[in-house]
Amino acid sequence: MIIYIQKERKSLQLDYSGTAAALLAQLKVNPEVVLIVCDGKLVTPDDDISAAKKIDLLSVISGG
Repeated sequence: MIIYIQKERKSLQLDYSGTAAALLAQLKVNPEVVLIVCDGKLVTPDDDISAAKKIDLLSVISGG
């Protein structure tokens, strides 16, 4: 699968099987600061993303 990390503006090619939370842990990405988009659909950290072709880790932006 291809993983795009928006904050770092880089893409990785990775063979991965498991949940989104485990992927974030493997990549050392804090799950509270990203939205996980799997093949164009927003997913939760508990979702299995084994069949995904592309994962986008989008930075959460907050303001006031």
